Amino acid sequence: MTGFDSRDDHSPGTDADGVIRAEYDWSTQAPSTAVIETVAIAANREPAALESLYNTVDPDALDVLFDSSGSHSTDRFTTISFEFAGHGVTVQSNGIVVVQPAD
Repeated sequence: MTGFDSRDDHSPGTDADGVIRAEYDWSTQAPSTAVIETVAIAANREPAALESLYNTVDPDALDVLFDSSGSHSTDRFTTISFEFAGHGVTVQSNGIVVVQPAD
């Protein structure tokens, strides 16, 4: 991952500004779970210690939006951004989750 420090291809990388970029395979990882895991890394907390994602965005809708089976997806690039647990989160249809540090 250019511009990011990473131990291996599956580990989230962090840039000089503290932005975390993680890459997932939506066919094996639910996007909602990926968001929770990546924000937990950014917050240095256990995923269960975070507020409920449902308070911010419907996890089921997020998972359907980025469904890799093709039943709900299109050939278009999709991205969604929102605030969760004090962090800016961007989820992309290519499997990337980017988490901005808390203010």
